[in-house]
Amino acid sequence: MDDRIAQMERKQEWKLCWFLVKNRLIAQLGINTFRYEKDKRKRNNKIVTAVAILVCLFMAAGYCSALAYGYAYVGLWALIPGIAVVASSLLTLLFTMFKTNGELFGFSDYDLVMSLPIPIRTIINSRLLNMYLWNTFFTLLVMVPMGIVYALFAKPPVAFYLLWFSGLFLVCLIPTILAAIIGAGITAISSKLRHTSAIATILMIVTVVVIVVLPLTFTQGNMGPGQLFDSETGNLNEEVFSALAPQISDVIYRLYPPARLFSEAVTGGKWLSFLLFAGASIVLYGSFAALLSVKYRQMNTALTSRRSRADYRLETLQQGSMRVALYKKTILRILKSSITATNLLVGCVMAVLLSIALLVVGPEKLAEGIQIPNAIFYFKNAAGYVIAAMVVMTNTAAVSLALEGKNIWLIKSLPIPPKTLYDSYLMTNLTFTIPTSLICSVLFSISLKAGVVGTVITILTPLTFSLFTAVIGIFIGNRMAYYDWQDETQVVKQSFMSMLGMLGGMFFVAICGFIALSGIFPVSANLITFIINILLLVFAAALYVHESSRPIR
Repeated sequence: MDDRIAQMERKQEWKLCWFLVKNRLIAQLGINTFRYEKDKRKRNNKIVTAVAILVCLFMAAGYCSALAYGYAYVGLWALIPGIAVVASSLLTLLFTMFKTNGELFGFSDYDLVMSLPIPIRTIINSRLLNMYLWNTFFTLLVMVPMGIVYALFAKPPVAFYLLWFSGLFLVCLIPTILAAIIGAGITAISSKLRHTSAIATILMIVTVVVIVVLPLTFTQGNMGPGQLFDSETGNLNEEVFSALAPQISDVIYRLYPPARLFSEAVTGGKWLSFLLFAGASIVLYGSFAALLSVKYRQMNTALTSRRSRADYRLETLQQGSMRVALYKKTILRILKSSITATNLLVGCVMAVLLSIALLVVGPEKLAEGIQIPNAIFYFKNAAGYVIAAMVVMTNTAAVSLALEGKNIWLIKSLPIPPKTLYDSYLMTNLTFTIPTSLICSVLFSISLKAGVVGTVITILTPLTFSLFTAVIGIFIGNRMAYYDWQDETQVVKQSFMSMLGMLGGMFFVAICGFIALSGIFPVSANLITFIINILLLVFAAALYVHESSRPIR
């Protein structure tokens, strides 16, 4: 009888778990907006966002197919399984780390969910299962097209299809739990300190940088693009590329050891390797969920609570302008949220790190590594665009209006013109991008030993793109902002305005850089870059004047 009751309780817990997961997915996907929203503009925004995301997903799947085809074309299809596992695992790790704090810890409806008569382990399982479903989707996006290419070239036995299909639902388990462990560690450390959100943001950015830089330390060999491609025909040198196969496989397996087990299983039919891979994934997931339930309530309480000073004294109050007050409110709104700060500021951080790395390593060493003739010359011309491409990823202006959330009515009730609010958003955006652009430009100019003209162009280009994309961000936010979001992740990671503000800026910089550096115009690259900067400044000024008088949406 006791066993039967226990079995019924476990069954009921899993029903509750799935119920929580289903409600969470409905909120994240905005399904109710499609079903019940009567405002056509909101429905159209959701449709545009969905279409844009689908286009990006198809492009990502196409890139994975092309990558796998490139290896298979030169006879290196045996590397495809390992590459697929590492690529999907890194993607899962980075995406999960960005949303661990806000999805697994410190989520907005924490008090409401924890007040329900539901065991803590059920809540934890629902949150982990939600993350697992999303990460499985990303895994399918990477591994399905690469698996198809592998099957077409390798002609594997029937066992391959069974192992590959099973692996699709296991590959993301280990990186999901690793990201959750990192998030739990960051949460545990930051929750014991006074400035919890600031410490969590710094630790998260440092961790992301380490994950991005770490794979570079595993690279070996001195074969750059100059050797991989025939200097006369421009075609891929298959012999040289094939000689890199042992180095590539060694890097893959050192970077992520479980990839060796999966690769051995699908390419060699080793069921024991697959069982070890599957067992390690499942055991790690179960162990983490069980251990997390012990301190889950304390960690979330510490993260969501706020410390108050015991020695607070009322002193002289400082009076300032409304514009400055809104600016301070906006910048603190971003910095005090680890989710928002981590997602929006990582571009500036990467730009600074790249500039420091170039100064320490030296452009000569980099040119020697890639082995392209006149590489230093190309570095000097492209420096401004490289900095701009990373800096424009920090486009806080595109999402600042949406981040007001349900408090937007307070902003609209203030006796101020819309221009004052937009100026505060621009000032916030430029507070991050202008200093970053100046620091990186100076470091690049010193490293590359650019002349006076080159230094001026290198400094001017990222500054111009920073100002231009900030104004474009106001334009985007004023037309696509919505305020009924459930958590900040929906705004800074899953919204079309965030995607357009971040990826759109990078894409635009890439187009301008191609126009200036490709040689399609019979003038110097510096002159074309200068003309582009002038045109962007004029357009930004005109757009700013137009948007300044537009009512707050």
